[in-house]
Amino acid sequence: MLDLQTLTNEIRKWSKEVLETPKSEHNDLPSCPFAKHSWTKGRVRCYLGDGGEWQDLIPFIEDFDDTYDVVIYCGTDYEDISADEVEERIAILNSYAVERNLWCMGAHPDTEIAHAANQDHFVPDTDDDYYSIYIQRLDTLIKASDSIEAKGYYQNYKTQDFNVLVTRRKKLWLEKEKLK
Repeated sequence: MLDLQTLTNEIRKWSKEVLETPKSEHNDLPSCPFAKHSWTKGRVRCYLGDGGEWQDLIPFIEDFDDTYDVVIYCGTDYEDISADEVEERIAILNSYAVERNLWCMGAHPDTEIAHAANQDHFVPDTDDDYYSIYIQRLDTLIKASDSIEAKGYYQNYKTQDFNVLVTRRKKLWLEKEKLK
């Protein structure tokens, strides 16, 4: 059975091996150029959630702890929820999270992401699968995204993928900022 320490160790290993290594498809930047810094500074929190209706996820949005750059909520009930449902729920969460200057993104074991880093070489520490939801400050994410866009990070993205991933969240953030 998966426990928090095993989960955290596996996600850290995955980050090192998959997210933090430079990739040609990202103009020789890592898939997540800020991951290593956040881990090194102890600014990543992993949480093994109850799953289900994600009631234990909502407090992370309502009272985000800025001690962390990212909170990673993981649910092991992936067999009870489809990849599409995870995506739909994240969209609903974001309508709530944006008002709190937060953004959620995530993936289910069955999610297919066109721009995802190749992780075929990654060997997990456990046979337990889980979905993950990443919660971050939206304004920080927008600034980081703008900085890597200027370095050519998104140059190989299809326009539709770029719009879904980057343009949509920036538009929502700008709309929120106008209401201030």
